[in-house]
Amino acid sequence: MKIVISGSGEVGFHLAEQLVASNQDVVLIEKNPARARFVNDHLDCLVIEGEGSNPEVLAEAGVASADTFIAVSNLDEVNIVSCLVVATEFKVKTKIARVRSLQYRRSGILRNSLLGIDYVVNPEIEAARAIMNVVVHGATGEVLVFEGTDIQMRNIFVDKRSLMRGKTLREIRQQLNYNFIIAGIIRDDEVIIPHGETKIKEGDRVYVVSNKRNMERLFTRTGHRRHNLHNVVVVGGGKIGSYVTEFLLSTGRQVKIVERDYEHCKYLAERFPEVLVINEDISDEKIFEDEQLHLSDLLVTTTADEALNMLTAIYAKSLGVKRVIPVVNKSSYLNIADKLGIDVTVSPKASSVSAILKYVRRGNIKRVHSIFDGKAEAIEFAVSAESRIAGKMVKELQLPSGTLVVAVNRPLKGTQSKNFVPNGEFVIQAGDNVVTFAKAEQVDSLEELFLS
Repeated sequence: MKIVISGSGEVGFHLAEQLVASNQDVVLIEKNPARARFVNDHLDCLVIEGEGSNPEVLAEAGVASADTFIAVSNLDEVNIVSCLVVATEFKVKTKIARVRSLQYRRSGILRNSLLGIDYVVNPEIEAARAIMNVVVHGATGEVLVFEGTDIQMRNIFVDKRSLMRGKTLREIRQQLNYNFIIAGIIRDDEVIIPHGETKIKEGDRVYVVSNKRNMERLFTRTGHRRHNLHNVVVVGGGKIGSYVTEFLLSTGRQVKIVERDYEHCKYLAERFPEVLVINEDISDEKIFEDEQLHLSDLLVTTTADEALNMLTAIYAKSLGVKRVIPVVNKSSYLNIADKLGIDVTVSPKASSVSAILKYVRRGNIKRVHSIFDGKAEAIEFAVSAESRIAGKMVKELQLPSGTLVVAVNRPLKGTQSKNFVPNGEFVIQAGDNVVTFAKAEQVDSLEELFLS
């Protein structure tokens, strides 16, 4: 599959990196010469220097033979025009644009078929959705949910007190007699697809798949007791903070917003009259005592300063705040968050990439989750009546090495469905929704297996 990406910022670079890892033919367009050289040195793909809305540059990038065009530059207008040019001058099946401005969305202009945009992705909205999902599930860790099911994938950090530490998967299953599967382990920057004799070590991040009921029981047994998150502090009243505040209020929670820009505080106070808006700099440690922020159940840091988000979360946790969620993009922050006592991080970059991958991956895909900075993916496939895997047992699928079938949702009559954590004897049926876990380099082979 050939994919042309315009823009090599955090989202574009990370998306290209992940697609290259899964053996896709990727071309990146970047107008900044220094950035183009950096990308060329760090990614195994063709890099074209130029503007993504220029027809000549698009032709040089080979858009005419591409399956997908993705515009993720920093300017909404350039992304919109780029898709318009591609739709007008070239025949490309799928065109995706990153658009941040709410004005464009509210005006309805993006629904105009003449623009040629098939799908629109907003990083702030995707990040806010991820935060909302985490909060709903108690903010005990990353939560991946799958469409129309109560199947979840969540991660557990294994510290020195964890009952998983030093035990094999087989021993853990015997001790925790619930229906769950350990899909993957992140250890020292490596993804491990485990088997029954794999031993869990301190410092591992373990990805577990089960239904909602069993997952709550499992988290309670492993020392991750769920708290009532009613009183919430949102640090930063920008787009993400505002979206999150809307959600929190809709669920009956009590919210305080800390924002250092006075004029923006006035806007927030008008928009959210039921919210206490505090015009202060969160880096002033006196604010926690003065405004009693340390008594909160949850603190979400959404400022544009990732280091400040991390430091604020760590400090709040040390003062006794039950749960903290910093918004960060840098891999270095994501990798050390567990060790610093941070409950869960949310990355706008990763959320956007996951949203885009749903439209890029082949097969009848319902949902894609990018995991651990793109080193693995959880993908939900829909099995059609014509699928080559319909009627086969899991052990007969000849799954690529480094992949697992971790859950199956089977629709029943009406709106009912049944969830399974399958073993090798489980038979896949037409109509099933199959959740898989795969290392990035095996995704292409996995897609091939699930193609109808």
